[in-house]
Amino acid sequence: MTNKEALLYCKISHVAYGQGYDLGDFKLTGRFSNAATDTQGIIGTAYGNTLVLAFRGSETTGPTDWITDIKFMPATFHYIKTPSLSVHSGFLEAYQSVREAMFQAAKDSPHKLVVCTGHSLGASLATLCALDIRCNLNKTVCCYTYGSPKVGNPEFVKFYNQQIPETHRYVNGADLVPTIPPDVPFLMDYEHVGQLHHVGNTKASSLSSDAVQAHLPANYTKVLEALA
Repeated sequence: MTNKEALLYCKISHVAYGQGYDLGDFKLTGRFSNAATDTQGIIGTAYGNTLVLAFRGSETTGPTDWITDIKFMPATFHYIKTPSLSVHSGFLEAYQSVREAMFQAAKDSPHKLVVCTGHSLGASLATLCALDIRCNLNKTVCCYTYGSPKVGNPEFVKFYNQQIPETHRYVNGADLVPTIPPDVPFLMDYEHVGQLHHVGNTKASSLSSDAVQAHLPANYTKVLEALA
């Protein structure tokens, strides 16, 4: 993993929102969406040898995304035959709605390496997708997330980290989204997967507008551009 790669996948995560970047190392080959869950994203190739599956994050104008974000009751991640793996039910519902398209793209791709990526809500969906593909297809999988909320229970996290050690989780400054969802008493403790990379102004106050600004995908890109 290099800062240059982290920047490219951050920009691709931004492209998933419909933002335009001239990305010389990335070729867009397709898009996917589900109107019922308002889940969207893009498919493409990086460096000519890597399949990229990128999920769009929460839209500030899209109430469906925020409803998905707050459905934090646990659900079994049934794509893996280990019943103790529980995840955020809203994230799972969104992922299921586009799973066929994403899984088929990975299955049909001639590339053995798959990178799943996304920002915010998209980061959580990328996490689910990465584990699904790793365990159900003969592919090498890496995952890059930006401002990701917590996705699953401790058993899910342990299993995930064993399967996909090349998972890089970026948190910019005082971004508060990585602190959610909260633990649900008597139901589930949520934890993060992957290797944490804390970037940006880590001393910024989480009680100010810094926290809101830190979460914006454009500001993740800006911080990583300074590191690349």
